Amino acid sequence: MEKNSIDNRIKRIVWGVCALVLMGVIFFFSVQPGDASDETSMGLLAMLFGQGLDFALLWNALARKIAHVLEYGALAVPVWVFLGTFRLPRRVLFWFSTGFCALYAVSDELHQLFVPDRSCEAADILVDSLGALAAVAVLHLLTNRVRKKETKQTAPTVLGEADRLVLDAFSSYIMGRPMPSPVPEAQLDAFIGRSAAQKILPMTAQVVLSSDAAVPDERRMALKREATEQIVKQIRKTEAFLRAYRALRKAGAAPLCVKGIVCRSLYPEPDLRISADEDLLAREEEFDRCREVLLSLGFVPEGEAAPHVISLRHPESGCTVELHRTLFPEDGGVYSRFNTLLGDLFRASDALTVNGTELLCPSPTDHLLYMILHAFKHFLINGVGIRQIADIALFAERYSIDWPAVFEICADLRLTGFLNAVLRIGSEQFGLAAENIDSPYFDAAVDAAALLRDVMAGGVYGERSEDHRRSGNVTFGAYAAALSGKRRSLRTALFPPTETMRRKYPYAAKHGSLLPAAYASRLLGYVFSRHDTADMFATAERRAELMRQYGIF
Repeated sequence: MEKNSIDNRIKRIVWGVCALVLMGVIFFFSVQPGDASDETSMGLLAMLFGQGLDFALLWNALARKIAHVLEYGALAVPVWVFLGTFRLPRRVLFWFSTGFCALYAVSDELHQLFVPDRSCEAADILVDSLGALAAVAVLHLLTNRVRKKETKQTAPTVLGEADRLVLDAFSSYIMGRPMPSPVPEAQLDAFIGRSAAQKILPMTAQVVLSSDAAVPDERRMALKREATEQIVKQIRKTEAFLRAYRALRKAGAAPLCVKGIVCRSLYPEPDLRISADEDLLAREEEFDRCREVLLSLGFVPEGEAAPHVISLRHPESGCTVELHRTLFPEDGGVYSRFNTLLGDLFRASDALTVNGTELLCPSPTDHLLYMILHAFKHFLINGVGIRQIADIALFAERYSIDWPAVFEICADLRLTGFLNAVLRIGSEQFGLAAENIDSPYFDAAVDAAALLRDVMAGGVYGERSEDHRRSGNVTFGAYAAALSGKRRSLRTALFPPTETMRRKYPYAAKHGSLLPAAYASRLLGYVFSRHDTADMFATAERRAELMRQYGIF
């Protein structure tokens, strides 16, 4: 990484100097008085074509225009390479390079107003700009062809060895069977890291520790200790949540539990399935009461509160509760549509008993639909993890589901391809009986390999991959545009709606006059980020192609 950074700086200096030299050459020619400039150009024509000065005079005007094209076409090359070292998105690089050359052409023509017998010609500015545009277009097309060829050659067609081992261990734990093959010692670090990224380490560790894998005693003890620590923490958080829920019911509130503890109950040993938080959905008239009860139990607000949800954490146990008014933000767009299609989840609630505590939760069909939409939300903006896929598969296998209703809503949201791929992974890896899914939209033969690779690459919520995290605005915007029938442009990716900016930059929400500063901060973050922004946009395009494959847009 350090060597690449040094090489990039050297490249930036070399091509920056080349650009400055060419700019100096252009300035040298334009600073010449009109008579001297004509004499130079006509003399050159006469020498090149072996004709007299009459011939040179005839073709001088055309030759000078051609010279403008060549000058600025040549200047565009080092400018394009220099700006490319900042890892700008390709379309931004295209227009920044062309724009810089055009601005220099304007400055060059303006300074000729002060040169004897020279003038500022709008036609020359146009010709200069067209020369730069042509050169940048050729560079863009050539590098785009090379990039596509390299991407095609290097795109993974199968899971990496460590990801395959993690998937085998996770599947083996859920299905109650031994791993097909042991984890080699050389892959142990990668196996542990990828299991941790998917938040399934206690389950995969148990499979490895109970197998005949040749894990050194020191590593075996360290792995067991790490898994045990996570399990103990989860037990404490579960107990704290159940106490809180009993207090809420005693206070007369009846919030619904979604995901979290409900999903944990699906696993052979629930507290091996780690949850970052517990989600509660409260009726509007009970929301304040629920918050006050949690505060009285020692929970404290955590992070910035949003209109649809507040997060409260219990410092002693580490239990975090997200108390929702709605399960998705009311953004007037995609998420509002999710909320509308989910409808009133209190209309047909169900009950689940965990450790002697009765928990209210949505009906199985409503709950599964929410889990699918929640998984898609993360797939769309960052990435969905294999644990979420397992949650959906185990839930669908455990409960009776109204599949026609689920698929009908998913079809309205263009999600049937995504859902089919999720269900196929669930069938192949986690024991979901595909023959029980009764819907004409269900396609058991859908190709789920591409989704599985993306799932394993991104971690639990796409957090393992920086490119996944940073590409979300592009893919989300493309999906929103597909639902609305509008075209998604790079401009809207770089400059999202003001509502989005106010959520992301709290100071812009408090002081509307600072909104331009938030946009500038966002743009500069892309331009000067140490991370490879071009790779981020390439990841966004790869994930967008995956969405096109599943008919999402």
